[in-house]
Amino acid sequence: MEVNDIERILLIEDKRAMRNMLTTALHEDGWDVTAVSSGTEALKIIESCAFDILLSDICLPGNIDGMHILRKSREFNYGTPVILMTAFGTVNLAVEAMKEGARDFITKPFDLDRLLSLLKRYVHSTGTDIVGSSPALHSTLRRALKGAETDLNILVLGESGTGKELLARMIHRESSISDGPFVPVNCAAIPADLMESELFGAEKGAYTGADRTRAGRFEHANGGTIFLDEVGDLETSLQGKLLRVLQEREYTRVGGSEIFHTNARVISASNRELKEETEAGRFRKDLYFRIGEFPVTLSPLRERAEDIPELAMHFLQQSGHREVIITENAMIKLKGYKWPGNIRQLRSIVLRAAALADDRIIDAGILEIDDIASAEGLLEESARAGKLREVEMIRRALKKTGGNRKLAAEILKVSYRTLLSRLKELDI
Repeated sequence: MEVNDIERILLIEDKRAMRNMLTTALHEDGWDVTAVSSGTEALKIIESCAFDILLSDICLPGNIDGMHILRKSREFNYGTPVILMTAFGTVNLAVEAMKEGARDFITKPFDLDRLLSLLKRYVHSTGTDIVGSSPALHSTLRRALKGAETDLNILVLGESGTGKELLARMIHRESSISDGPFVPVNCAAIPADLMESELFGAEKGAYTGADRTRAGRFEHANGGTIFLDEVGDLETSLQGKLLRVLQEREYTRVGGSEIFHTNARVISASNRELKEETEAGRFRKDLYFRIGEFPVTLSPLRERAEDIPELAMHFLQQSGHREVIITENAMIKLKGYKWPGNIRQLRSIVLRAAALADDRIIDAGILEIDDIASAEGLLEESARAGKLREVEMIRRALKKTGGNRKLAAEILKVSYRTLLSRLKELDI
């Protein structure tokens, strides 16, 4: 295995035999391994050393388990993939950990080659490989490289699954601050009431549960790049605070008064049409102009179908299916599909087909494209129906209370803030 950008791994495993076996196997596979037997040891190392990937048993002796390691890793090593090892009985816990940011989990007992393949996959996926040779993609890459040479705020636009984070990582890598950290923030995944402290940090006692002072992601990104993915999902109040950071290069932690300065470069991304969002009053126009000093757009996969064969083979090789063959009929079917989920959906379809393939041959018959498309249609229809039901419930509550939103929130059993947010999002 060639490990250039990602080579340091922290292994946390309390069973000596398993720890020794994995350490030997990882060394032989080319990794620089630090192995410890407890969460306590791991925390001491995480707080002072940076790693490219963490591999931890989820159940560890004492009070510090894999979940705790995961949370600490997010605090001290943003963007570092965490892979958890778990016994069969703790799979549900591992799934919960993935919701909190774990990249993957593997169930014990496991096949060693499968684990090494999984690690390789995340070595590659955390890099900046962008695959394709279409004119549309090359035009985007040329523009992105021009933007990387500047200190302008860059806005990456494109549908979900087109590879916006990969492009942002490439811009960071090609910039003059490539030696600094790359700190990703998924603005759509973090609850609104936690987003401010995530971005700017919080002082001890700033809110319930804030038992210590903690730095925010802007602080972690100093000297490097902060990537605000799905920035269009930020609430209006936070949009104003982000605008101040971009204009003044300063901020305060939640519950504090001390002014902190940031030199982090800001790359934002959105799958929304932010210009339309500004016209509708859902996104601040001044913030839109500030984050979009240098816009770059990624075309959807349906507009660069010539990239599909190269992408499909890349996914097979990346996942260890180097000997799998895609027939001409299968490739025609892949190129003819509209790919509403873009590259992310293509990867899922190809890898599922590889798992189903007999004699390592992917033919058109085992590509589950039609089934997936039908399922997506049903999900979209279900989502529309659910939205209509929610609108009707809110309108009934408002009618019952004579338009009193606080009373309506009590009837609906949601917070007043949540109701205001839904009224805005549903355009009621």
